[in-house]
Amino acid sequence: MPSVERRVAVASVVDGDTLRLVDGNAVRLIGVNTPEIGRDGRPDQPGAREAYRMLDRWVQGRMLGVVEGEEPRDRYGRLLAYLSLDGEVLSERLVREGMGYAIAIPPNLRLSDCLFEAEKLARMRRLGLWRDDPVRSAASVDSVGFALIAGELSKLDFTRKALYLEVDDHLVLRIDRDLIGDNAETWLRTLLHRRVEVRGWVVDRGRNLKPGRKRWLIVVSDLRHMKLIGE
Repeated sequence: MPSVERRVAVASVVDGDTLRLVDGNAVRLIGVNTPEIGRDGRPDQPGAREAYRMLDRWVQGRMLGVVEGEEPRDRYGRLLAYLSLDGEVLSERLVREGMGYAIAIPPNLRLSDCLFEAEKLARMRRLGLWRDDPVRSAASVDSVGFALIAGELSKLDFTRKALYLEVDDHLVLRIDRDLIGDNAETWLRTLLHRRVEVRGWVVDRGRNLKPGRKRWLIVVSDLRHMKLIGE
């Protein structure tokens, strides 16, 4: 855990990865994404209440250490930070308990390797979200939001700015070239017609696309979000 910058008290827990501090700041925990609590008539995603209750139980009445991310705010104005309790990073604990998925969003990558290792343990032990396989078929994607999907890479298209990989002839992955080097491009070429697992936020590009273009898109923010199935 990096050196704590200051200590804060929690006013309330919003959901499994977001808290509100007594100073009024909302904090989005770096490195973890938990299932969404239903709002505006939508149902809770599986595991959402469990993550919320676990985080609430940990933090109420406690002082937490704060380490802000290199990018300190998100587009909603929330503080992006690692919060710690008794030297333990809450993001890593949530992932280790199977309450959320490890994510890596540049430039806030300081503890990404630790978080993905924690997820491997939770997955191996079938804890929380991993009790029932949460991986969806890429061909079944029909809505926006965070998704963990698997499918066969059916097509590759490399442009000057980005790499586009089609999965199950249904969904497109975009990987910006500044994320990869020559070795990574060579690796990606070897994945054609093989099954991969990918995580990220599905974007709807609209129904009225040019012929041959896919409606659903995931922008891969970090190569840790993608792996060959069986590795």
